[in-house]
Amino acid sequence: MKKIALVLVALTSFLILTGCGTKKTATTNSSDVKKTIVVGTSGVSKPFSYEKDGQLTGYDVEVVKAIFKGTDYKVKFEKTEFESILSGVDSGRYQLGVNNFSYNEERGSKYTFSYPIITNPNVFTVRKDGDSIKEISDLGGKKAVTEVGNSGATILENYNKENPDNKVNITYSEVDFIKQFEQIEAGQYDVRIISKVSAEAGIKEHGFKDLKTVAFTSEGTNANAYVLLGKDADPALQKTVNDRIKELVEDGTLAKISQEQLGGDYVPKTADLKQP
Repeated sequence: MKKIALVLVALTSFLILTGCGTKKTATTNSSDVKKTIVVGTSGVSKPFSYEKDGQLTGYDVEVVKAIFKGTDYKVKFEKTEFESILSGVDSGRYQLGVNNFSYNEERGSKYTFSYPIITNPNVFTVRKDGDSIKEISDLGGKKAVTEVGNSGATILENYNKENPDNKVNITYSEVDFIKQFEQIEAGQYDVRIISKVSAEAGIKEHGFKDLKTVAFTSEGTNANAYVLLGKDADPALQKTVNDRIKELVEDGTLAKISQEQLGGDYVPKTADLKQP
């Protein structure tokens, strides 16, 4: 009986220790822990990033949500000033930046760009009687309004570098582009260079009767917009973003988001899915 009792005690101790070991392994297993990706965006650039009923939405926001759905990452959006998106990606505060970011050489030297998520060329927004502005070469002597750091500002600045004797008068404004449109309509400025989607949506939604958009061509410009990553972005994160963009184009998800947020199909073709 004494031997049997000893055996039972030993067996019980083994089972308890085994159970404790298993429990410890389960609680320390990190395979189910998702890495948080912090995304910087302005929240005031409708239809790409804005608030509706207290929630952040817009084309870029919904695309990022779709990119990371079902992945090993979870997403946290942080609203900030437009210029702070770039500095936040620089510093590593944000792993991604989205705000209808187009490509230019200066940005290309500092950031990593995803595959394009939208085809959205720049246009001139002018008064309906503003027939004197049809191309970049027509900007000399005109009054342009823009914000610091956007693609329109870069185009204007490059024009002035190339035409020092016939510059465009650039005003860098801190008000949103809708207020800038009001100022153009009132005659305070002549032109704003802005993406086609933003311009057409703004004119329609806010009922600008005396404004129009004018398409133009500019050598070296890029009609696409991208998700922005740091120059030394995690290769695994970069691959996830690009692979998912390709999947979302091919399965029609991006087209659906485009229709819902932009009122049309502005999705890049599969053949154009490459980094600039």
